[in-house]
Amino acid sequence: MMNNKANLPALYVHIPFCDKVCTYCDFYKMVAKTEKKAEYVRYIVQEIELKKNMFKDIETVYIGGGTPSALPLESLDLLLTTLWKYLDSKKVIEFTTEANPNNINQEYINVLKKHHINRISLGVQSFDENKLKFLGRLHTKEETINSIKLLQDNALNNVSIDLIYAIPNDSYKSVKKDLKIIKKLKINHVSAYSLILEEKTILNYLHEKGKFKMLDEDAEFNIYKKLNRYLHRLGLNQYEVSNYAKVNFQGKHNLQYWNNYHYLGIGAGASYYIDNIRYTNVMNLEKYYEGIRNKKLNYSEEIIVSKIEQMQEEMLMGLRKTIGVNIVKI
Repeated sequence: MMNNKANLPALYVHIPFCDKVCTYCDFYKMVAKTEKKAEYVRYIVQEIELKKNMFKDIETVYIGGGTPSALPLESLDLLLTTLWKYLDSKKVIEFTTEANPNNINQEYINVLKKHHINRISLGVQSFDENKLKFLGRLHTKEETINSIKLLQDNALNNVSIDLIYAIPNDSYKSVKKDLKIIKKLKINHVSAYSLILEEKTILNYLHEKGKFKMLDEDAEFNIYKKLNRYLHRLGLNQYEVSNYAKVNFQGKHNLQYWNNYHYLGIGAGASYYIDNIRYTNVMNLEKYYEGIRNKKLNYSEEIIVSKIEQMQEEMLMGLRKTIGVNIVKI
């Protein structure tokens, strides 16, 4: 195991399972049966045990994927119970999990509340049924609205929603319909991304086959400008390239990345940054399991970051934020 001397204020946990692989997604993920998901969590628990001495300074936790809400509730409960064995409840100020709208129900919410999860990142992408179909999403507009209301009814008001715009034939008129629903639901945080074609995705394959054309850059920028103005009028102020929040609702965990702090990762495919070394756990379940059993993790990457590279990363990360770069810190 690595010897950690750095302060680690953030923890990321990767869950590589989805109910369906979306057309635009290039993250490490797969569709799997219940037992395979349960097995994975049992190995994650072992990785947590191997790294338990690195948890003392954790302030923010983010469970992402994949789709963490695709886990069986028993497995989710085991994962969260294990994390809290080593987290300091006096230090953790934000605990986020990603979820899909069609996975939200009262039983799921009860598990979140039991384990003091205080922020939900909801994979909405759009409230438009045609856009959802194009993106390969399983939920409907109605399911999304109902899931947000159910979270709010359970006092889980720190809900962030993902929004994708600039899909083929998109327009601000279309995007504005989504923004009006955001206004009505009184959402406190929005992550808005223009559609990007990643190499190993279904959409990229279809695009190369000439099945559709991407929106031109001028039309995309027009949507971006007007989206910015609309969200600002709602009190959702831009604090990072793609992120907008009301006062006190900025995502504290992602700010740890953009501030270029060290952080810890757990799970197959998880990346982390410790003592100026960037690690990525291997993106293969059997090799990941083998490393856990041998108590020596298998990495797909292990990169030492030089002082010059640290300064470059500090600049690049800082330029994502609207407050810019702290030159003194560099």
